[in-house]
Amino acid sequence: MDDVKKGMLIILVLLYIISPIDVCPGSPVDDIIVLLLGVAANKNRG
Repeated sequence: MDDVKKGMLIILVLLYIISPIDVCPGSPVDDIIVLLLGVAANKNRG
């Protein structure tokens, strides 16, 4: 079950980065923050 949650988190992070809807349009800052939070969340589980 833990692997499923990890996979879902990775998919959600990728969908947020790829999606055209952003919190700060034209700025990659929010994408980088989401990516770092996703990596940090996966490290804590592993």
